[in-house]
Amino acid sequence: RMAMVRSMHTALLSLFLAAFWHQECMAASKVDHHTVKMHTSFLKNRKEGDFSDWEAAFQAADHDNNGLVAVHEASRVFKEHYNLVHKETSGRGAASEIHYMDDGSEFARMVSDMMGWDGQKLMTYPEFEEQLHVYVDLKHKERGSLYDMAAQIF
Repeated sequence: RMAMVRSMHTALLSLFLAAFWHQECMAASKVDHHTVKMHTSFLKNRKEGDFSDWEAAFQAADHDNNGLVAVHEASRVFKEHYNLVHKETSGRGAASEIHYMDDGSEFARMVSDMMGWDGQKLMTYPEFEEQLHVYVDLKHKERGSLYDMAAQIF
């Protein structure tokens, strides 16, 4: 009976560790080249106090030139920023919105939770930048060491 209990404990521990490892791998898989470039670039811009590339990316994502981008289109701003700042030096070619699908969804979820904005809410550039500060800070708390390591690789 004692051997059976130990065997069950071992099996449960193995299952728990496998689930934890899977969760860690899934979180790490989101920290790819494009995400790292976006976050590390934003932190660098914050340090320098210059967000002009982000404003240019926002304007490029604003297809009807009304000064507004919908929350659900944040991935477009992220893509435009990458293509403006990193495309030439990355050796990887242009980014597309699919590269920022996770960041765009997580950004939209964050502003929905914190601000009550739905995906259709049209943001001005100052609103977008303010929320991007919050988003990058949250992601840096979650994945700071991953970003630091990945920044050395990418």
